[in-house]
Amino acid sequence: MAEQLKLGVGAITRRRPVMFAEMLESFEAMALPEGIEVVFLFAENDAALSMQEIVDEFAGRTGYSAKLELETRPGIPMARNRVLDMALAEGCDFLTFVDDDELVRSDWLVELFGGLQARGLDLAGGPVHYTAAKGELGFWNKACLEYLLERGKKRNRRRARMAVEGTDWKFPVYTNNWCARLSTVSALGIRFNEALQFTGGSDTRFSLDMAAAGGKVGWIPSAIVEEPTPQSRLRISYQFARARDQAANSVRLRKVPLGRVVPYAISRYLDAVVNVIAAPIKGRKYLVKAVYKAGIGTGRLKGYFGKESQHYAPGTEKVHTEN
Repeated sequence: MAEQLKLGVGAITRRRPVMFAEMLESFEAMALPEGIEVVFLFAENDAALSMQEIVDEFAGRTGYSAKLELETRPGIPMARNRVLDMALAEGCDFLTFVDDDELVRSDWLVELFGGLQARGLDLAGGPVHYTAAKGELGFWNKACLEYLLERGKKRNRRRARMAVEGTDWKFPVYTNNWCARLSTVSALGIRFNEALQFTGGSDTRFSLDMAAAGGKVGWIPSAIVEEPTPQSRLRISYQFARARDQAANSVRLRKVPLGRVVPYAISRYLDAVVNVIAAPIKGRKYLVKAVYKAGIGTGRLKGYFGKESQHYAPGTEKVHTEN
């Protein structure tokens, strides 16, 4: 008789008690893959634990095994590696990640794990659907959300098509919706790069490293999570900064040459101008699109000339936490 497989459902958290609790509530309504042992593994990235009661209540309500460990070293990759080490210590065969501000759909884990197994993938990702968080949205909040929805749908359609074509390995997958085969992770010695402490992009680096080492990376279109996006992230300034920092990370992680960086940056600035012109006719989301394109152009140049993103550095808590 084959040994039962074990899967760790992981997440990291920092000063988001309400969002974290809501994520756990979505786990309660989640179906589990048949014949699989599931354990929930969390790491809190702070000076001291503050979420233990929330985790204990979740375990008490569900009867699931749920563990929380503290990672005092600040930085997302440090916390992700803590969960990875927890999963390995637990003897897990697979590990998933979602972000602590997301909600999983009831069939998410069944679809993600089933898709990974059916295709023989070593690392799989899936779509994130943006929704509005609670609270009143102003004019620019609505414009930002409209653009995020449009961009997300376009990206997800493209990746779903590439999954059918078998070319989805070309795009990295992210820990906002992620499942890894730990035997491959261990064999290849892949971890989250802790040098990317505050820049963001450690999940991108993980995915690129997996593909470069021969691991099979793919996309599962039916494994969907939702992200209620708070007003603090539905702002023009945040959309510019996010686009800039992601573009800078992409250039640095992929070592894009100057001959490709400059033309691409110029084209994004031209796109920004075109979208500003189109906005009076096509609507306010085109102004957000213009800002986003300008952010990409700026990030490309910033990344090439050695300026690291500090997207998650100390001092950014107002945007990234509830406190």
